[in-house]
Amino acid sequence: MIQPPKRILFASDLSTDMKPVFEHAATIAAYSKSDIIVLHVMEEASKSSEKLVRMAFGEKLYQDIKNEHRDGAKNLLIGKNVDALRIRQAIAGFFQEGEKPVSQPDHGSPIEKILVTEGSSIADEITLTATEEKCDLIVMGCKQQGMLAGAFGNHLVRKVLKRSHIPVFVVPFSE
Repeated sequence: MIQPPKRILFASDLSTDMKPVFEHAATIAAYSKSDIIVLHVMEEASKSSEKLVRMAFGEKLYQDIKNEHRDGAKNLLIGKNVDALRIRQAIAGFFQEGEKPVSQPDHGSPIEKILVTEGSSIADEITLTATEEKCDLIVMGCKQQGMLAGAFGNHLVRKVLKRSHIPVFVVPFSE
């Protein structure tokens, strides 16, 4: 028998296209009374590119830019900017419209944890995080690009599907 998920990993690229993808994750979480782990993976630059940038700008500036990018992603996900705050308020409103999940925190959001990681392979980071966080389901988006491409998904989705040992729920969206 299929068990409802207890923990859902929502993989986000921080684009506005992720809103309907998150709505699917939130709906699944509401019905199954599960928690959501939000993940954003920053792709590491190649060693040669990283070396060139470090040589051109210096180690300190390179680290400052890298840290600023990581902090910006975290701030966007946790709502420390105005647009993200509006998205979080909309998410809270989404749960107030329907039945509020019993096992969720008092702040009205199913989000248990927000993670920003960095790796050379986004697909590997997604599947590794799902395993480490003991997630039962991965929810991610895929751009619609015609019937054949839509049936097989994009390159990242294919990689996650190949590597994952848990179900992957793919939400198509158009640009």
